[in-house]
Amino acid sequence: MKEYKLYIKVGDLIEVGRFRNVQTKVKSIEIDQHGQPVLVTSKGKKKLFSCRLVKLQPGSKTPKQILMEKRK
Repeated sequence: MKEYKLYIKVGDLIEVGRFRNVQTKVKSIEIDQHGQPVLVTSKGKKKLFSCRLVKLQPGSKTPKQILMEKRK
């Protein structure tokens, strides 16, 4: 597999918790200080990935610039 696309939108149900057995609803999607996606759920903030994606880290670009590129 060379590429994997993940589509998550506000209102989707995700499973959280130690055993991934508690369903929670996504209220919004934010970017943290490292430029990584964070899901704001009814149970609190949850990282979208447990690792960081280097191409999303703010180097020459800020998280705001990354978001503006995606909107175009």
